[in-house]
Amino acid sequence: MALRMPSPIKHPKTGVYYLTVRSPSDLVRSGLRSVVKESLRTKDPAEAKRRFSLRYEELQREWQALRSGPLAIPLVQLVALAGEWRRELDAVVAQEPGESQLWEVLRTTTASPDVSPEGLAKWYGADADRLLLTAGLNADTYSRQRFIAQLHLVAKEWAEFQHRRSEGDFRPDPSTDRFPPWSPVQAPEAAPSPPTFSITDAFKLWERDHLANGKPERTARDFRQKLASLQTFVGHEDARNVTPEDVALWCDDLRHNKGIAGRTVSQKYLAAAKVVFAITVEKRKLTVNPAAGAKVRYSKPQRTRSPGFTDAEAKTILAAALAPSRTLGRRSDLNKRAIRWGPWICAFTGARIGEVMQLRTEDLIFEAVDGQEVPCLRITPEAGTVKTGRFRVVPVHPQLQEMGLVKMIKRLPRGPMFLTPGGDPAAKARGASGKVGEWVREVAGIDDPRVQPNHAWRHRFKTVARDVDIAPEYVDAIQGHEDGRASSDYGETTIRALWREVMKLPRYCS
Repeated sequence: MALRMPSPIKHPKTGVYYLTVRSPSDLVRSGLRSVVKESLRTKDPAEAKRRFSLRYEELQREWQALRSGPLAIPLVQLVALAGEWRRELDAVVAQEPGESQLWEVLRTTTASPDVSPEGLAKWYGADADRLLLTAGLNADTYSRQRFIAQLHLVAKEWAEFQHRRSEGDFRPDPSTDRFPPWSPVQAPEAAPSPPTFSITDAFKLWERDHLANGKPERTARDFRQKLASLQTFVGHEDARNVTPEDVALWCDDLRHNKGIAGRTVSQKYLAAAKVVFAITVEKRKLTVNPAAGAKVRYSKPQRTRSPGFTDAEAKTILAAALAPSRTLGRRSDLNKRAIRWGPWICAFTGARIGEVMQLRTEDLIFEAVDGQEVPCLRITPEAGTVKTGRFRVVPVHPQLQEMGLVKMIKRLPRGPMFLTPGGDPAAKARGASGKVGEWVREVAGIDDPRVQPNHAWRHRFKTVARDVDIAPEYVDAIQGHEDGRASSDYGETTIRALWREVMKLPRYCS
């Protein structure tokens, strides 16, 4: 596979082309910045290529000079390079030298500066360093001082010459004959860039491990979208050329230009970039995680009501769910069944609505407790997706049994209760969940935007469980919450214990 040479990169917003290249790794380890990013100051692609080529050749010479270390530069080269500077200066005022008074001031200034090495360095040091490095020369201290002295001499001669021109004397300056011809240091043949390691490659590297570990495909889809956003913003796909500054500006753009909430930018977009780039560093594809130090500061949103349903809201939804199916209009039988049972199951299990929608008939199981067969619902990643990646078994509350949930499930054929068979059950469960949420808003009439139409059951379940003194570890086991404590992984929460706690939950009027 041919190696791709670096080329100008167009800024996605301004249209201006940039030179963006990685510095050699050996020089980066010595303290050089890892990426050189400079504006080419043009929007024309052909001109951008020309300027890129010239500047890239200069960079090659600069890097060569830095590698070589300080060297003694022969006087002939120093004088020749000073002559190049003289030609630069002459070109600035080639057509119009300006007023003679200005040159009088400059003649006086250049004729009597502090001629000590330190004094001249203040005047000409920056120009000397620029000219030397661009020419590919890394001068030792003595050579640099000699070169600065030559620049001082050039400045005096130039001021005299331009003063004569400002008074109408345009004869050539004989002093320029003293400059020998300049032979630029040949830049080494540019090594082709290493094979591009793209942002997509970085994502796939993370995705492979993520899916191999049995983690949800939904997260992979979400991360793919977030990394695509970053790629669109930076205007290229080379992961090695993504800088911390790029990540910070991307976050600002998402928040202030795209209008995405700070919390979402931090916990979704930036979090995805941090995780993906961290994997690439671990696998030695990148040396630095450009997102590692980025932060998005935000304030928590004000909460003006409980995120869970009130007693009145819960009763309204559950009562509406009991309405005859014919009142639900032209909805499919599956959607009608989801509306009939989804809210009730959520009310007594605190499960995520997607977990309920992906339930299968084979997820109804029976467990023996003190000689009694207790019907239970098995919530498992095998049915679609579970956020924690772990299955759990939840006893069916007595009221649900009396309402006929178990009998309804037994009558159904093997397979999903609320979805059509086949395809991606997680995606279908999201669709069914959305239908239930729409029904809660539009039919049941719970349209307060501060409460989520399905997720509010999880909040309410916590509240009700506290009211009846169900211990937090049992609530978490029923709902599928993880508290992050290592001790929670020890021992089992038995069906006997869960059945005892579920029976504490109060009934709803039906």
